[in-house]
Amino acid sequence: MRTVIKSLVTAATLLACLAGPARAQQQPRPDPAVAIQEVLDRVYNYLDGCTPASVVDANGKPIRDLKKIDRNSTLQKGDFGINTYEWGVTYSGMLLASEVTGDPKYSRYTYERLKVLGEVYPYVKKYWDENGYQMRLGAMENPKWLDDCGAMTAAMIKATLADPEQAKVFRPLLDNWFNFVMYKEYRLGDGILARLRPAPNSVWLDDMYMGITPIAFRGRLSQAERGDLTQKYYNEAINQVLLFKKYLWVPEKGIYRHGWIEGMAEHPDYHWARANGWAVLTMCDVLDAVPERTQGWTEVRDLLVTLLRSLAQYQSPEGTWHQLIDKTESYLETSASAMYVYGYAHAINKGWLDRTAYQDIARAGWAGVARQVNEKGQVENTCVGTGLGWTNTFYESRPVSVFAAHGYGPVLLAAAEMLKMYKTAPAPTPSWRPAGAAPAIGREGDKPVVWLAGDSTCHNGRGTGDNGQWGWGSFFGEYLSDAVEVKNQAVSGLSSRTFFNSRWASIRDNIRKGDFVLIQFGHNDLSPINSGRARGTMDGVSDEPKTFVMEKDGSPEQVYTYGHYLRMMIRQARMRGGIPIIVSPTPQNSWTGDRQIARFTDTFNAWGAQVAREEGIPFVDLNVLCADEYEKIGRTTAQKEYFADAVHTFEPGARLYCRTLADALKSQNTPLAKYVK
Repeated sequence: MRTVIKSLVTAATLLACLAGPARAQQQPRPDPAVAIQEVLDRVYNYLDGCTPASVVDANGKPIRDLKKIDRNSTLQKGDFGINTYEWGVTYSGMLLASEVTGDPKYSRYTYERLKVLGEVYPYVKKYWDENGYQMRLGAMENPKWLDDCGAMTAAMIKATLADPEQAKVFRPLLDNWFNFVMYKEYRLGDGILARLRPAPNSVWLDDMYMGITPIAFRGRLSQAERGDLTQKYYNEAINQVLLFKKYLWVPEKGIYRHGWIEGMAEHPDYHWARANGWAVLTMCDVLDAVPERTQGWTEVRDLLVTLLRSLAQYQSPEGTWHQLIDKTESYLETSASAMYVYGYAHAINKGWLDRTAYQDIARAGWAGVARQVNEKGQVENTCVGTGLGWTNTFYESRPVSVFAAHGYGPVLLAAAEMLKMYKTAPAPTPSWRPAGAAPAIGREGDKPVVWLAGDSTCHNGRGTGDNGQWGWGSFFGEYLSDAVEVKNQAVSGLSSRTFFNSRWASIRDNIRKGDFVLIQFGHNDLSPINSGRARGTMDGVSDEPKTFVMEKDGSPEQVYTYGHYLRMMIRQARMRGGIPIIVSPTPQNSWTGDRQIARFTDTFNAWGAQVAREEGIPFVDLNVLCADEYEKIGRTTAQKEYFADAVHTFEPGARLYCRTLADALKSQNTPLAKYVK
């Protein structure tokens, strides 16, 4: 027995000695990010080499002088077109890859090709306008449907947000294409983006990405540029997502059908994978572009999460998904699978999905997609372009090809987002500030902030006293105690309408509980509604809008009353815990004789007072109070020492407004009274 035990010990020792060195020689576990980067670069290298960017004549010869283009001029032929909807997704993927990796080569790919399109567009437009008939580049000036311009417009807007200077060359093309998406694409009666072919009055899930993504990001661009329609674009993007849900969502499966056709008793009920992929990409983009506090944002997020949770149960053992999601006999398709991988990784990185529960789905999905990228960098098993079908067989028999352009953008997006998932964990969002909010505005510790929302009478020009003119907001902090901080966010030239549509979000998304918001508009609300700077509002306090056609571009816009825009700012401020106060506009330098100055008694003063009363907040009639002061001073002195022109003031006038407003806030015992000196 002793001999047996000794033998066993010897054998165990020998095995341990043999295993020890082997264990020591084991290589570290490979970094998955390295493998993803390798696939990303393989795809990039292939695309960079096979998608030339130049304009050629009918014989394929480059056109150096773009003035010489004609109806047969076109873009140089490569493996893929550089101005198709598929390439709009590719450009978005390249931009994201640069953002995540810090390598400019990916974004350079995008800007080089968009630059060519931007340079040729003015000559295409000129030729089109002068000759009036079709040309091979005609879709640049006269797109026919969303596929011609929607995804490309979204990519150009993203490129503009990333680098406004490089984007100047293609901005006219961007604006022309966006105008088609927003105002000329066919719609059904309820406003949903729709098609007239091949079946009339049909809704296709593909059009979520082609139409909604550019609208959502146009809101972001408008916000960055202080445009007038920011909130309109945000609201439209959310509304479109919810309309597509109404027509195409199948709640018992938690996924979408491909299409809907008016007049049919039973609609084609086929759950095409790539169509659902377009929905995933769209909702991710909308949630990124639109501020979280926008009405309907949470519903869109919940819809995306529901879709991703449902798709998880259909994932194949290979990690990818079938051409028809719920038909395992259909082939595994790469472009849709890459879209889903992007969606899972993005939702995890944003905190919309639980990382632990879903990261393995994303990893398995990426592994399956990566296996479809061959050594040349081509994406295999991608379904070619596909219309709305009437049978399972239609979808299952669609061919696949490495030259189906639909696969490349999704693979780039998936790779970049997976890199982000491996490299970083989602940063915690401060409880007072939602994800997707406007940029943060610095503040002094925990002091309450007094936010000023108004026009040039509150913040004149750059706020530096140019031409001796000052807005009262430049001095108002001197009339309050150091326990609060004044943030003058008023903007010259804006009305209640244009401020709400462009600048208001920057205040709203920075309000903390206990902050004050002073809202004062009126002078620019008197301007024309749809001509010139198009900033006027309708009279009164009704919430019923009226649609006007804007003369500058022929686009329709719903315009509301002065009272409606005040009401929206009041309610949104209170949602964030802010304390709103309405202030009537300052007086105009308009006199009857030497002792009577004009007032807004029956207009802005009355409307502001009514809204404040209905909303249960303070109202300060600064217009009347300051008019009384001016009448005591007299016309001659007021016009010489206080007014700089018809409405703006020198410093004494601005300080008159500050002192009068501070006294009124105190005498009316408003919540701000305790901070008045």
